[in-house]
Amino acid sequence: MQQQFNSLPEITKNIIILNLLMFLASITFGNFTYQNFVVYYVENEAFQPYQLVTSFFMHAGLFHIFMNMFVLFMFGSDVERTMGPKKFLFLYLSAGFGANLLSLGADYMHAHYLMSTLSPEQIMMAINNQGTNPDIINDATRELAGIWHKSALGASGATYGVLFTFAMLYPNRILYLLIPPMPIKAKYLAVGLAAMEFYQHVSNANTGIGHFVHLSGAAIAIGIVWFWRKQGAKF
Repeated sequence: MQQQFNSLPEITKNIIILNLLMFLASITFGNFTYQNFVVYYVENEAFQPYQLVTSFFMHAGLFHIFMNMFVLFMFGSDVERTMGPKKFLFLYLSAGFGANLLSLGADYMHAHYLMSTLSPEQIMMAINNQGTNPDIINDATRELAGIWHKSALGASGATYGVLFTFAMLYPNRILYLLIPPMPIKAKYLAVGLAAMEFYQHVSNANTGIGHFVHLSGAAIAIGIVWFWRKQGAKF
């Protein structure tokens, strides 16, 4: 495993190292890193623009960081070697940043739609996360409070961008799933993942997973690769 890690191209390797360092920092410094480096809803007073980048180097636990770094480890090398380090870094950062930006934009529009259905008192209760009177606190108030006080973290938008780029570059590459144990072409894996993420998003499944962020990161990466190919890129 160490030999495989050492053989990774520089950008992929350094992104993994940076994520691991940030994870260790979050364990060491606890609430400070989470309070400052996750991304908050844009109208929350805790929001800072830099969080659009720092949040996708933060993770909620061992399983979270393992899954994202495993995807980067498995797919990042081939993608970086094919398109080169500069393009790969641009794609990775664009997918992560863009996914966060699109997610915040969607939350902003939905929050203001909810606010249009609520009284000023209900809006203030949602913003202050206060109140228990069922005549005042309805589903829309609770939903607005959930958006206003939401925070997000993780590299999934960026790593989904890498995975879907891999599927574009190597659509017929055979991959081997663990669950269920079966071979599958990269293009079919990408389609299956996109369908699953879309279903989970539209069904409002309360999983705590940012399905919209995943789809956004994938879509941004696909758009970037398509544009580069239109400009004459040979990959």
